[in-house]
Amino acid sequence: MSQQQEFEGCPSCGNTNLRRLDGNSWFCLDCDWDNLSVIPKGNDELLTSLRHGDVHSRRIAAQALINIGDADRHLATMMDSNPLLEALDDEDADVRYFVAVALGKLEASLSLGKLKQLARDDASALVREGAKTAVEQIESRQLS
Repeated sequence: MSQQQEFEGCPSCGNTNLRRLDGNSWFCLDCDWDNLSVIPKGNDELLTSLRHGDVHSRRIAAQALINIGDADRHLATMMDSNPLLEALDDEDADVRYFVAVALGKLEASLSLGKLKQLARDDASALVREGAKTAVEQIESRQLS
């Protein structure tokens, strides 16, 4: 049986704002560090997990999308917006948060209405904050 890994602070930024996704899967809400391996098969498998996986698979898939823009992990494009928009309705707050941040990084203007609704009304403070940041990213890009 493998031992679960514990972190007192983020190995990258040192902050304590870490979230355990499941088991030994960790993510830093401050700097986007994670200890997940790169998903080698691209976004088809990732989007399938996001749509049809169990809660752990959906969290991992959504968290992987947050790495959009990272040269080694660029996993989603604007063509993947529909599955991401659907995932904003996921029952799991972590999934909704990660997808909101990913849509902000993609600057997916089609998601603005839903993101504004989440920023205003979601039950999770984390999701509201992620959606607010995504809205700001998208709107600032539209102004430039």
